[in-house]
Amino acid sequence: MKAWKISGILGVALLLCVSLAMAQDPKQGMPPIDPNAPLQPLDTTTGGPSQPAENRPPVGAARGVDAPFDPQTYDPSQVIPDQNTLAGVESFTLGSLQHRVNIFDPAISVSQLGQFVPGTAGKTVTVGQSFVNGSLDFTRTWSEYHFTALYNGGEAFNEGYSAASAFFGTTSPHYQFHNLLISQQADWARWHFLVQDGFTASPGAAFSSQGMGGPGLAGQFSSMLGASLNSLGQSFMPSENINTGEAMRYGNSVLAQAQYALSRRSAFTLAASYGLLHFDVPGFQNSEMMDVQGGYDYLLDPSNSIAVLGSYGKIDYLGTGKSTTAYGGALAYGRKITGRLAFQIAAGPQEIRMGVPGGVGNFNLLFVSVNSALTYQRRRGGVSFNIVRGLNSGSGVFLGATSDTASGSAHYQFSRNWTGSINGGYTLNYSLAPAGVASTQFNNWFAGANLGRSLGQHVAINFNYGALRQNNPVACTVAVCGGEGLQQTVGLSVNWHLLPVGKEGR
Repeated sequence: MKAWKISGILGVALLLCVSLAMAQDPKQGMPPIDPNAPLQPLDTTTGGPSQPAENRPPVGAARGVDAPFDPQTYDPSQVIPDQNTLAGVESFTLGSLQHRVNIFDPAISVSQLGQFVPGTAGKTVTVGQSFVNGSLDFTRTWSEYHFTALYNGGEAFNEGYSAASAFFGTTSPHYQFHNLLISQQADWARWHFLVQDGFTASPGAAFSSQGMGGPGLAGQFSSMLGASLNSLGQSFMPSENINTGEAMRYGNSVLAQAQYALSRRSAFTLAASYGLLHFDVPGFQNSEMMDVQGGYDYLLDPSNSIAVLGSYGKIDYLGTGKSTTAYGGALAYGRKITGRLAFQIAAGPQEIRMGVPGGVGNFNLLFVSVNSALTYQRRRGGVSFNIVRGLNSGSGVFLGATSDTASGSAHYQFSRNWTGSINGGYTLNYSLAPAGVASTQFNNWFAGANLGRSLGQHVAINFNYGALRQNNPVACTVAVCGGEGLQQTVGLSVNWHLLPVGKEGR
């Protein structure tokens, strides 16, 4: 698929979605939902006489991940509790800061990076990348509905990569990358509905932001948008946590979720998703997946809740006739102090079945899946940490894999104009194999740091650093797995926002 076609499709889709949302007549008295807390349902706890107390959805515990990254001092007393449940699939949040009914904040960024990678004879090779990218943070609230569109994408220009072909393999002189998330929510008395679509296009793995400037630059873009563009759990989107050689890949996840409040303390949630991961370069495995999850939540007290979950998933590996299915159950516990602390953990058994044409080579595996997150926020800074253990699609390298993944981030406001952040992660992947047969292992880690300063109301400058490393199996070629050794990036970016920096409610 040509890059200009992808750009055209994204542009038309985004224009149609924005036009549709703006065609509605918002009620200006309805408070907005801040996109710092991605995809939050509308606050229904103050519905007034038209909404009796028994019809209000239960307040879920520990459904929060990333606290606001705002150059203005964070005030937890202004945070509105979210209504998410442990059985839901949305990203965890501490709540939402509601500033505006509508937000329209396009931004432009220009970046220059220097990369340092291992060369031949133990030498280090220096190469360069220039990025020109744009982003959009758009939200609109009217009546019982809330629409969100987040986009980040652009063009990367490579310089001097022929000198590092032993590390990168074949590298294009330039390429595009895109991330687009569109979400529509609705609250009708006891019901809460969510429909969401997430699209990515990149020449590298999303886990370490390999095709988007590395972890340092990606951390900057995430704070600019106020949230990660990938807001679904691992089981609801194709995995890309193995770094590969340069290969343009397209991922998409479509999700629908319905939540029904049985009482003020309990709710039932059902979600279904379909996702795909396709490569336009031979040698990588295309896959498609579907997942269904249901669960029952019970609120023990205003801060603590528990839930029981059940799930089914299937991954098809296109062109092979092979597939994996997974049946799982889990118990979950959550604790939340609105605006301050959110903790969640879900764990339980998972049965993985590999299906092979003709039945020869079929096998079953028993596994323990885990999904946990912790977020803590103070007025000037905060931290978040996530652990995920489970089945994934194999990142285009394996026909399915199990992985243990940990990631975290922290941010701090040094002064009104200076902010800083760090982020990092580690993942260990094992290819699926019958009991008694050795599996292939990948492990990689990344770390990033970002320092930003506002220059006036609309312009900010950012300094970023990133490092990543992956240990490849002996038989894996550079074209498939990329090179081994430490890869580092150092960069500088200049960013322009339509709305004043730190005052746009992001």
